[in-house]
Amino acid sequence: MPRFAHDTFTGLVLSLCLGAVGGAVFFYFNLPLAWMLGSMTFTTIAALGGAPVRLYMPLRMAMVAVLGTLLGSAFTPQILEQLQHWGAGVLTMIAFVTVMTAVSVTFLIKVGKLDRTTAYFAGTPGGLGEMTIVGEQQGGDTPTIALVHATRIFVVVFILPLYLRTIEGLDIPNTARVLGDRPSAEGSDLLILGACAVIGYFVGRHLRLPGSQILGPMVISAIAYLSGIVDGRPPAHLIAVAQVVIGSAIGARFAGLNLRQTARPIILAVCSALAMLAMAAVFATIVSPILGLPMHALLLALSPGGLAEMSLIALALGIDTAFIATMHLVRILLIVTLAPLFFRVTGLAAESRKKPGKT
Repeated sequence: MPRFAHDTFTGLVLSLCLGAVGGAVFFYFNLPLAWMLGSMTFTTIAALGGAPVRLYMPLRMAMVAVLGTLLGSAFTPQILEQLQHWGAGVLTMIAFVTVMTAVSVTFLIKVGKLDRTTAYFAGTPGGLGEMTIVGEQQGGDTPTIALVHATRIFVVVFILPLYLRTIEGLDIPNTARVLGDRPSAEGSDLLILGACAVIGYFVGRHLRLPGSQILGPMVISAIAYLSGIVDGRPPAHLIAVAQVVIGSAIGARFAGLNLRQTARPIILAVCSALAMLAMAAVFATIVSPILGLPMHALLLALSPGGLAEMSLIALALGIDTAFIATMHLVRILLIVTLAPLFFRVTGLAAESRKKPGKT
């Protein structure tokens, strides 16, 4: 097992301290989702300024498992009455992601002048880790793919809550609403939820499904809630800690970047992310009355942010949390499964090898 290096520990502590300060500042000014957005913003600024902040994946995955356990409590018997809408939501997701990916990849090729492999795996809104790994295996520019995805997640997670609060007028509190209709877990409930997080995490890893670190705990805790074994939800302060860790992890991904060398892909990623958000807003506005789904729930379901981060926004809004989390799981599962296959069968792989572009 690799040793937990001193510089990694120091960088992690710096990231979490900056994240906590940023969260506290955003909380003081009553900004939406303060602990996540504040930690993300302060850590990103520090990273781009050259501070030795670090991302420690085991800690992030542990907090994502906590979030997955919380999401499980959103699955109630009443959810069964809404399943007919979920099927339509999945079809809508497939259609929208196909269009959104085509637009994003075309933009990165035509305007960004990226080679086809890099543009394809950078423009496909799947999991950051999964798309980076597969893109590297196919011969893409790994740093550019990772940077475009990290920037997209930052832009979507930062702008969407502010848009919903300032433009749409929604009440988004400065911390996530932790399903206030349920009491905070204590005693045996807390032990059961801890077991759900641990068991779900390892079951998810064993199955090797995309988003397994959140999917496994979510499914196990949903079973526990639906069966009546447990009623309380994870404590609010633990969710605040999870927000700081998840937000700081986003910011730490920008550590060590040379802004002169990375400015171009960052600008391309920002433009692409804004276009994706605008498309999601238009699509949700048009389609939601047809499907009988709330517009804001559909917007959150279609927005190309990270699974954990979008789930936290859904929790803050208190709108169809189970639906939104499930749609993002479906998006990532479909993209991770089908994107590499589509890349090969359409001849893009062969074409990319014949016509290498600029990166």
